[in-house]
Amino acid sequence: MVKNNTGGNKAKGFARKNLVKRDNTLRVAQEEGEIYAQAVKVMGGNIVSVIDIEGNPLRGHIRGKFRGRGKRDNFIDPNTWLLVGIHDWGSDKKPGDVIDCDVLEVYNETDKNRLKNSVTSVDWSKFVLNDNKSFGSEVEKVETEIVFADEATQEYEELIAAQAASGAGRTLIMDGEEINVDDI
Repeated sequence: MVKNNTGGNKAKGFARKNLVKRDNTLRVAQEEGEIYAQAVKVMGGNIVSVIDIEGNPLRGHIRGKFRGRGKRDNFIDPNTWLLVGIHDWGSDKKPGDVIDCDVLEVYNETDKNRLKNSVTSVDWSKFVLNDNKSFGSEVEKVETEIVFADEATQEYEELIAAQAASGAGRTLIMDGEEINVDDI
């Protein structure tokens, strides 16, 4: 009989086919065509827009290994660091075309630190800079003030602001009468 290590009612009945311990070794670029990239935008389906270390745009294809059940530990958001493999069979591309690649590895936060410490031949400053800013910040936010109030409310708020600026204290003047707020 299987030993119940996890606890709880019927815990032994769970399927064990998906309980594979993750290997803690850090995968680095070893072969030609493997480069480090950073996700810019998840396009939908199995496509992600990425940039490499030099800033060149790439179109990454998320393999089946990283989708479905494998998505839990390999979730790809903008600014996620990736190891991608360039498609060498797409050599008929013209300059300026987006190059296709496959996602080979997804790095989490602890993997990023280990990667920066172990791979010193790569300048990580561009990726670190992109981590600190958002890719969606190209559109500047326009600050507009919308006031939902009638004229009487606006006059009242202006009166309170003027009294606060003049240091009148806790006394209000409304309709010619002086009202002490402490007496209320």
